[in-house]
Amino acid sequence: MKILRFMLLGLLLITMPPWVRADPSPAAPTAQFADHYGGYLVSAEFIVDSASHAFISPPQVARAGDLLWIRPQRLNNDEYLILQKCLGADCTHAQVVRAWNAGGLMGPYPILSNKVRIEKDQRYLLWMQHVPTLGAATFPLFIRESPPLVFIPAGPAATFYAADLKRARQHGPSQITKSAKKGSAFVAIFDGGSAVRMQLLRPET
Repeated sequence: MKILRFMLLGLLLITMPPWVRADPSPAAPTAQFADHYGGYLVSAEFIVDSASHAFISPPQVARAGDLLWIRPQRLNNDEYLILQKCLGADCTHAQVVRAWNAGGLMGPYPILSNKVRIEKDQRYLLWMQHVPTLGAATFPLFIRESPPLVFIPAGPAATFYAADLKRARQHGPSQITKSAKKGSAFVAIFDGGSAVRMQLLRPET
């Protein structure tokens, strides 16, 4: 298992594109909390990276203590939704905060809430990785420490053998083909057809 994990790291490790290092574009004047629900102010002003169309950043109004609510609507067996936080201002290193497969949240780390609390001075990236896989196998686990926009799964040896890791590396993150605000949520659709809904929540005081 350990050997296979390091093999995958070598296959998926890629040079970080320059657009990951850049900060998101400044917020538009309309970026604000436009709704409230259940004791929270709600914002749907998420930002799709305009250079790559490969990842989503939280609204510019986000601050420490706010909550990210993320709900995949449907993922294919060979797709993985990843939420990473940058470790350092230049984002040369990152850590997976949450990951989802077709069955829901991935392990091995315990999940105590379906919301993610934003930490001070942290930058977050939400993106999708397609790993072509024979049959219906899907990776159940992930390695937390990884470069930005690099997914390192873990799991049974049979899943590694069934997965086309070289093709996944060459393809990179899935493209976001469509995004829009729907009600109080931001909805993104990826090139595999999977959709994700998200909100930024701030407790009302």
